[in-house]
Amino acid sequence: MQGMLGRNQRIGAIALVGVMGGLLCASAPRAEVIEEIAAKVNDDIITRTDLQQAEQEMLADLYRSHTGKELDDRVKTAKAGLLLALIDRKIMLHRAQRLFDMDKMGENLLASFREDRKIKSDDELKRMLEQENITIEDLKKKLIEWTAPDQVIGYEVRDRVSVGDKEVEAYYAEHPEQFELAAVVTLREIVLLAGPGAKDARRAEADRIRERAAAPGADFEGIVREVSEAGTKASGGLISDIKRGELVSQIDEAAFALPLGQVSPVIETANGLHIIKVETRTATRQRPLEEVRKDLRERIYRERFEQTYNDFLKRARKEAEIWVSPRYQNRIPPGALEP
Repeated sequence: MQGMLGRNQRIGAIALVGVMGGLLCASAPRAEVIEEIAAKVNDDIITRTDLQQAEQEMLADLYRSHTGKELDDRVKTAKAGLLLALIDRKIMLHRAQRLFDMDKMGENLLASFREDRKIKSDDELKRMLEQENITIEDLKKKLIEWTAPDQVIGYEVRDRVSVGDKEVEAYYAEHPEQFELAAVVTLREIVLLAGPGAKDARRAEADRIRERAAAPGADFEGIVREVSEAGTKASGGLISDIKRGELVSQIDEAAFALPLGQVSPVIETANGLHIIKVETRTATRQRPLEEVRKDLRERIYRERFEQTYNDFLKRARKEAEIWVSPRYQNRIPPGALEP
């Protein structure tokens, strides 16, 4: 559960790459022009350059992880919410400054960074950062920016959400349908194809095949391979793990009523004449509580966490002074910053 947003302060390899990449972007010299402001959070600004750099980092990450339509959908969604995400991050940083000792947090994060990179001293770290035109303070600031928002969420949301055994048991008792395993059948079929008006002409043939298949010791699978006209012929007519309702109604009814090993009467459907033999069938059953307890607890936790997080975020936005430039207001989802 704690892994949903990550409680651990240690900076992993992927995050370190992101931190260094962000610092490299931040260290590039800007043109001597007045920077366009996209938004303000309290007295802190988000510039057009900030937004562009965040978009570049976001796109690079998505292109590493996704392709095709999924990539297109994720890029569209991420772009639509990017400015709001930057605003929320500023809000979280400001709250972190009120909640935590930021100097101590920075020192702890810097120590974790050095340990992960196996850097033995501050002098060695300085030499490494000087090659990228970055100071230790720049690095510390970036590490805080990456980590502090999650610390706020941990304090304001994650640590306040819990799910007890009684709640799990109550949910299980109130929603039995969610834990029901459907009946499943495996059968073999013989099919004689016949469209409208042609079934009567093949009825006698189907009856003879059915009588042969139902005879003691008959090789049903062999007869399938000999006479069946369905695509399942090559597999001996086998249809596995079918749930109730997945077959046409006439065959579905027979499959879940016919005794195991018994050959059905000839069954007429829109496509032809069918003869089936049920090989295995499991009845509908309820999964026991102990089988689902862990997954159910996590599901309830996720739902409760999401609701608590959304409520907190709305409250935090209302408590902050937020201004968005008219030129960038179309980058904010409708209603996200309403009073």
